[in-house]
Amino acid sequence: MDEQNSNESGSLTTLEAADLYRMQVREMRNYAMFMLDPRGIVTSWNAGVEQLLGYSEQEWIGQHAGVIFTPADKAVEVCESEMQLARERGGATDIRWHRHKDGTEFFANGFMNALYDEHGVLLGYAKIMSDETARKELQDSLTESNTALEQFAYVASHDLQEPLRTMRVHAELLVSQYRGKLDADADQSFDFIVHAAGRMAALVRDLLAYARLTTEVERPSSIALDEDLETALSQLDGGIRESGATVTHDPLPTLAVDRGQMVRLFQNLIGNAIKYRKPNDPVKIHVSAEQRGSEWVISIQDNGIGFDPKHALDIFAPFKRLHTENEYPGTGVGLAICRRIVQAQGGRIWAESKPGAGATFSFALPVKSLAAPLHTPPINPPAL
Repeated sequence: MDEQNSNESGSLTTLEAADLYRMQVREMRNYAMFMLDPRGIVTSWNAGVEQLLGYSEQEWIGQHAGVIFTPADKAVEVCESEMQLARERGGATDIRWHRHKDGTEFFANGFMNALYDEHGVLLGYAKIMSDETARKELQDSLTESNTALEQFAYVASHDLQEPLRTMRVHAELLVSQYRGKLDADADQSFDFIVHAAGRMAALVRDLLAYARLTTEVERPSSIALDEDLETALSQLDGGIRESGATVTHDPLPTLAVDRGQMVRLFQNLIGNAIKYRKPNDPVKIHVSAEQRGSEWVISIQDNGIGFDPKHALDIFAPFKRLHTENEYPGTGVGLAICRRIVQAQGGRIWAESKPGAGATFSFALPVKSLAAPLHTPPINPPAL
């Protein structure tokens, strides 16, 4: 009696639940879901197959799954490779262009699972696909637009250098010839012109460096980040000596990254630490390295003036400055360049700080070592 009442109240038996699940799968139209036998022959169909691929149930079942791949992918047996990956790893991702029944192409995101019975015998494969054509076209459009903007910025900044150089040379020539021969207002105007021309030249130079990051030819991979850091320190030698800075570092890893860009990254971050120092305190900078899972985290810690943590994201935007030109010279492009460098290497960058308490700039890069990982214990950093 209790079981009858329970069924009458709307609860489902295991059989009814399974039937409902199969119905949901068959009628789902936003995703193509189907199964293959071990040879790759289609054995099931849902409404999404017709919606996405254009095949009715009668047309679909019995076909080889390779029918939806482009001729180029068929030639290299992409479908067979996908099934092999699914067997070896349990699952395989399939993100590429495919073909509708009528021959038109669409971009799909798919995933395939290998299915086994309780004895480990391969039963076949289950696959699900979704149409990502609109997203792919939007992404390609944005990439094309960004590339065009970067090329424009590169050409514009490159072509602006010569006229700016001419303006500055002639402004300095006027200053040298006429300072003190006119009134004080004229001398001040000359100074404004020279300063403005110099600042504009610096802006154009930094804009060119920012735009050039995506147009430079890829350089050889780094042997070790220690060497990239030492190269950066040699280029900063004048500023280090002038400020009396002490720069120490842990052993750094060997990673497959663009060597020239890593030198520039270290140069910008350590140069920033030297620039934003406290007037009367000895400058101390320490570079540390720590492997966290699939990433190496490199941190540059200083004992400088620091900044309000609310600006931790803003400072990586181009031309974003927290201080006036009179307080600390610069264009506000250096950290934006750092972010582009790190992102181009597949990593991420962030900063932590408090006013008056120094700052720590960290970047994480994927573990793609060219040699064995470092096992040397880190050197304790000096007290900052």
